[in-house]
Amino acid sequence: IMPTVSADPAPALLDNEALLAGLRRWVEIETPTGAVVEIGRLLDRITDDLRPLGAALERIPGRDGMGDHLIARFAGGAGAGRGVLITCHLDTVCPPGSLPMRRDGDRFYGPGIADMKGGAYLAFAALREILGSAEGLRGPVTLIYNTDEEIGSPTSHALIEREARGAACVLVPEPARGDEVVTFRKGRAQYGIDIFGRESHAGSAHADGRSAISELARTIVALDALTDPATETTLNVGRIAGGTEPNVVAGHARCDIDVRFADDGIGRAIDRRIRGLVPQDPDIRIEVGGGIEKPCLARTPGTLDLFAVARRINQGLGVPLVETRSGGGSDGNFAAAVGTPTLDGLGAIGNSWHSPAEHIAVSAL
Repeated sequence: IMPTVSADPAPALLDNEALLAGLRRWVEIETPTGAVVEIGRLLDRITDDLRPLGAALERIPGRDGMGDHLIARFAGGAGAGRGVLITCHLDTVCPPGSLPMRRDGDRFYGPGIADMKGGAYLAFAALREILGSAEGLRGPVTLIYNTDEEIGSPTSHALIEREARGAACVLVPEPARGDEVVTFRKGRAQYGIDIFGRESHAGSAHADGRSAISELARTIVALDALTDPATETTLNVGRIAGGTEPNVVAGHARCDIDVRFADDGIGRAIDRRIRGLVPQDPDIRIEVGGGIEKPCLARTPGTLDLFAVARRINQGLGVPLVETRSGGGSDGNFAAAVGTPTLDGLGAIGNSWHSPAEHIAVSAL
């Protein structure tokens, strides 16, 4: 189902300025996660762009405060057999208005332009060019635009897993820093730990209190010990809160935790450790929320075979392709977890995503 690639692609593929002009139409509608109205406007625009290509379109209504998702199916040829799944997300991170679109030489800045509207648009543009060529599609291609990836894809990961099970391979156009492909991503877990003690006056009745803050401090020390550079396991306590006044023994304290792991077995073991936390003081109660959000995107033989195909294609274009790994997760983690070969990081080349300096390289489009 992989098309033959010549060393002389269609001129439109080399027209960076035309690609940028199309991409800007998507970027100018700012779509932070949960901005249902704005996400709806962008999906309307993408639907208008996709409809002339003859795709079968399915819009899945949003839920739990999230936006809609869009699926575009292209039959391709006889439409037989398993095809290619391309999964993209449209939600962004920066607050609206914090990153105006602007150009500085070869760099173009904009909210979510690298992560990952650039790749989302390039997936559309690639399909448009293939469908308009004499070659056409040799098999089916399914394109997903989901809108909640930046918070772990809570309303879309089941959709991605379902479509990935029926695909021969999955391509994820998350941003890249060069001519590279991500073949491994760490898994991720997130937790919120609430500790409930007993308030009392810090002076006249200190002994009657049970400090949730003190228990939280002891808990954090224990959790920090789970970080292990040898296995590429990290546990980060990223936010803490607790107490009311300096003269009151704290009755409640909380922390939020991010865990990254390079082995799913280690991730599950840490999950058990966190869920099994026991307070040192029997009068204190610990509640744990959250869990494993994304398993690892594993570097499987199937994925390495797929990478070999991608590398041969790039050699035909005169561009070397390198294999890389990432500590961050993506929707590719869900696709790989169901056993489907997955290549990630195939999107626009850029840097500084999730920041006011997020940009792409126009010359690389």
